[in-house]
Amino acid sequence: MSATDDVARMLTLVPWLLERPGASIDEIVESFGTDERTIRADLARLDFCGLPGLGGGDLFEVNIFEDRVVVRMADELRRPLRLTPREALRLVLTVDAVAEAMGDDLPALRSAVDKVRTAAGVPDGVQVQLESEGLGWVAPVRRAIAEGRRLRLSYQGRSDDAPQDRLLDPWALHVAQGNWYVQGHDHRADDRRTFRLDRIAELTVLDEPTTHPAPAGPLPEPRYAPGPDDTTVELVLGRPARWLAEVIDAEELDDLPDGRRRVRFSTDALRWVERLVLMGAGHVEVVAPVELGADVRAEARTALGRYG
Repeated sequence: MSATDDVARMLTLVPWLLERPGASIDEIVESFGTDERTIRADLARLDFCGLPGLGGGDLFEVNIFEDRVVVRMADELRRPLRLTPREALRLVLTVDAVAEAMGDDLPALRSAVDKVRTAAGVPDGVQVQLESEGLGWVAPVRRAIAEGRRLRLSYQGRSDDAPQDRLLDPWALHVAQGNWYVQGHDHRADDRRTFRLDRIAELTVLDEPTTHPAPAGPLPEPRYAPGPDDTTVELVLGRPARWLAEVIDAEELDDLPDGRRRVRFSTDALRWVERLVLMGAGHVEVVAPVELGADVRAEARTALGRYG
């Protein structure tokens, strides 16, 4: 599992625990689809996380009593935030991504984002987030994993001439290079397999229970395999946006003399790249392809226009 997965899980873990004070370690492990060692390591790291400065009043407070977890926030973190329109856009994009990944009802988190939308003048029902291919299958796959139920897939891989029927005992969902994946035991191959959600033509959650549980320990992270029809993307990341390189499986990565970072990679998910560039908040230059830069500028004008 990558550092990016670790950070994404920890960012989601805090609001999840705030909504469920006293949740047990077993409940957390089940909800996040990982193991006890990973969750305990996350909780230990959270004790060192908080506001810049890392003073005693700036850190999370994590308490574990007989395997039940309570997280308290430093008082500083409870003060109202004053966001610029650009910061508000980034916040809404980020929380929408968390909501997709978890699929959970987090009332406090959603309430906070609704307030940001209202303050920024975003009308009800307007979604700033860009669509992701395969997103429609995320909810049923998560439900199957949580309930321990088998999936029937009609799946067309890159080398298949037509969709093939597969039976899968699902273990975990992942995101890599802008694509959603499900890992599990494929009964046709009688082995572990990884399937891209945007290549699923049909999906059914069966009443049959799974018979092949996930192996102990973290699952290997899916890696994006470039195809012949992919687009080569080149971005230059300014200092405030250098962190975006952590979520890109770059084929070339160069640190420039002025502190910026140049990344080149192949993808078939240009809408995902648009989202990354927008989250760079003006600190990402699109070098290629030219049409991607034009699409990003148009999307940014539309999104920011909603803020008045």
